Amino acid sequence: MINTACTVVLACAMFAQKADEQKPKDAVPTFEAKVKDLTRKEGFLTLYADDAEGTILLQLPASGEQFIYASGLSSGLGSNPVGLDRGQWGRTRLVRFKRVGKRVYLIEENQSYRATANNAAEKRAVRESFADSVFWATDVVAATGDRVLIDVKSLLVRDAHQVVGKLKSSDQGEYKFDKDLSFVELDRCKAFPNNCELNAMVTYTGKKSGSLVARVAADGNSFTLRLHHSFVKLPEPGYKPRKADPRVASSALTFADYSAPLDKPIEQRIIARHRLEKKNPGAAKSPAVEPIVYYLDPGTPQPVRDALLDGARWWNEAFEAAGYVDAFQVKMLPEDADPMDVRFNVIQWVHRRTRGWSYGQSITDPRTGEIIKGHVLLGSLRVRQDRLIMDGITAASEFAPGRVANACGIAGAGVSDAIAMFAQNASPIDVSLARLRQLSAHEVGHTIGFKHNFAASTYADRASVMDYPAPRVKVAADGSLDLSDAYGVGIGEWDKFMVRYAYADFGDAEEDGLQELLDEADQRGLLYLSDADARPAAAANPLSNLWDNGTDPVTELRHLMNVRRIAMQKLDEEELVKGQALSDLETVLVPVYLYHRYQIDAVAKMLGGFDYDYAVVGSKRKPVTPIPAGKQKEALDTLLESLQPRDLVVSDRLLKLLAPRPYSSASDRERFESRGAMIFDPDVAARVLAEVTLSQILQPERAARLEAYSNARWNLPVVLDAVTRKLMRIPETQQERKVQEIVQHTYVRQLFRLAGDESTSHNVRAAASDQLRSVKFYFERGKAAWPNARHATQVVAEIERFLTRPHTPAAPQEKLTPPPGSPIGG
Repeated sequence: MINTACTVVLACAMFAQKADEQKPKDAVPTFEAKVKDLTRKEGFLTLYADDAEGTILLQLPASGEQFIYASGLSSGLGSNPVGLDRGQWGRTRLVRFKRVGKRVYLIEENQSYRATANNAAEKRAVRESFADSVFWATDVVAATGDRVLIDVKSLLVRDAHQVVGKLKSSDQGEYKFDKDLSFVELDRCKAFPNNCELNAMVTYTGKKSGSLVARVAADGNSFTLRLHHSFVKLPEPGYKPRKADPRVASSALTFADYSAPLDKPIEQRIIARHRLEKKNPGAAKSPAVEPIVYYLDPGTPQPVRDALLDGARWWNEAFEAAGYVDAFQVKMLPEDADPMDVRFNVIQWVHRRTRGWSYGQSITDPRTGEIIKGHVLLGSLRVRQDRLIMDGITAASEFAPGRVANACGIAGAGVSDAIAMFAQNASPIDVSLARLRQLSAHEVGHTIGFKHNFAASTYADRASVMDYPAPRVKVAADGSLDLSDAYGVGIGEWDKFMVRYAYADFGDAEEDGLQELLDEADQRGLLYLSDADARPAAAANPLSNLWDNGTDPVTELRHLMNVRRIAMQKLDEEELVKGQALSDLETVLVPVYLYHRYQIDAVAKMLGGFDYDYAVVGSKRKPVTPIPAGKQKEALDTLLESLQPRDLVVSDRLLKLLAPRPYSSASDRERFESRGAMIFDPDVAARVLAEVTLSQILQPERAARLEAYSNARWNLPVVLDAVTRKLMRIPETQQERKVQEIVQHTYVRQLFRLAGDESTSHNVRAAASDQLRSVKFYFERGKAAWPNARHATQVVAEIERFLTRPHTPAAPQEKLTPPPGSPIGG
């Protein structure tokens, strides 16, 4: 019996060995065997969590099935200059898996070039003419028939957000993605019927840490971010793309259609918008089949929370005007919801070390432009600039923060107590909350498909939340400043037009309905001008500006200068609460001193400026027209008036209050630079403001337009002569003469830049050089009369050196950078 049993065992062992020898060495396990002990997560794509290996396995969808893939950051770095924020999304891709043997590839399909004709051969010709992109691959880990399993850990745990490149471009040293310190967050990987949401912790290590990273990370040499991935099922059929129009500020998806008829353009543009349908299509007003719902981050504190809810809800008025009933709603995000989950449109509260931009993003179907998820990022320090301005402006009222706080005895109280007290007693908090309402509406506007309209602030009444609003401050009859109308309330007429264009239901008469809407906008004079007409220093249309008000730029600048003078006269230590460092007064002084900086930009655009819009053939629009010479002269006179020495002087009263910062205080970009080390430098303040104004007047492209569209009465030499005559005047007081010398020197340096700019025309350089000779003549002739002969001698010497060697001026002075005024800075 024993021998027989041994023989059987031996035979079985030999049979098993023979079977193993015949089995391919690279054979994969069966699907059933692999998933037997794993946690199944059923959804659009079925997931299996492998707790033992710390990874996620994914069951491949049907062969060739397309889906949408997007990735972003669930947690951020906290540095505005670097720009890696919580809630920040990357690019959205149309992708599909392709299995080839034992390998699986993830392919991004090229949507920039298409054929929309119903001809398979045409579609194939375009598809094969432009490259797709294989951006990830892996091995099959298990398979049974068409049931295939892959490990997606290396897809989730990688530098998908291109963090290394962003750090390098921000001069933050040499960092690299460290896969050994990165892992999948299994408990945050979830599957739903139409989407899968997955997370990983990704770590970056550096040979040398950047200062910006070191300030915000627990360890500047190694920091970890949470990376989110969304796999999204394609939306159900039924969505109809809508064509974009140049006169409408819609975010647009652009592609080349190679099946377009020869008499039609190849480039096609369709707008981005949410899917919205009426329950009762024939009714003038109807509830939506499925309303657009946005959710506010529960991490938002009060009273900010209520302000953001209120502002976002303004949009429902615009949807009402488009024929919908309660179709746009704003609620609080459930506590257990993931803000990155594509099922939720989210308004997220984001913290950074310094103030910065807020922005609205969308995950959009790359085929159609349908918005799948809107995601707003609101920087929690965004209101700092408004608050600083308002603190300075309220110096001219009974609501100065220090007066209120000290009178109420809340010095040293907590932030929430101070906010509550200010909200009851003072305008600055009320104004800041009003700004937050507008900001919430603005950023939500981006995520429902709209771009900026920087001409809207010139309408008779604030026409759009999609402009950048400057606070509207009035001067009361008694000379005090009134902030009661600082920011608008509610949606504007332009916004209603935009929602009607994007979301109104025209039935089968969509083309005619849109044309009627555009004709109506033409007749009403609804003007649209974009970022390209507002942001560049060389921009030419004075109606397109950031942070401006009023229908006439010149009138508004004069008004702002009056407001500024009142505020500067009243500014004192009452801006601060008891026990606060007196040096903090400078952070209030700076935005008041530069209060008119953006209106200067608007007025300067009148010089060599043009009036135009985005006309199309057949529209009732105006031609491209130069700003009349009389208006340009008025603009120049007003700009030069704003450079009066009396307006650039910082009074002795204030200089005695501007104490150096305490040793323990951190560096602060809200202050002016100082050439006197820790002591406030009034000369730097004057030079910064002179640079702001004169650099706009002598902007090279502006000078080129003045030369190209010149006549005998108005041209670049005439403009330069006017500037020289104004700046060569001798003020009465010694303090003002000193400031005038700073302005004169700044002017000469600006002429150096213009005369030496090889990118501009010969005539522009010649005019600038000729004006330098005129300035030199002024000082040579009046050297004895000018109180400070050293100044005159130095200016003459610098001009002579430049004219002798214009390409190598002696030690050109570095341009001083003003503290940032917009939410983002240096």
